[in-house]
Amino acid sequence: ELKPLGFVLKSPLDAAIRGSHVALGHVDAWPINLALINEKKVLPDFRQPDNIRLGIAPLYTSFADIFTAVSRLRAVVEQGLHEKYREAATGVT
Repeated sequence: ELKPLGFVLKSPLDAAIRGSHVALGHVDAWPINLALINEKKVLPDFRQPDNIRLGIAPLYTSFADIFTAVSRLRAVVEQGLHEKYREAATGVT
């Protein structure tokens, strides 16, 4: 669902070494991260150079929550909502 939009899975596929984050790489990761926070109320974690991390805690994160986050991530890119954050200084969230 996200690959055609330029996303690359950066997390290990092996759940035993992956931990509780799923990392997605994208050339526009920083502005996408800001748009997720400000436009879609998703709270990802950004790491240089191009990683958007989503924390998944099995005790309180449902499959519906993950589906919603991915849907909002897709909407940010498809609707170009991240474009207005392109010039924002890069940081860590």
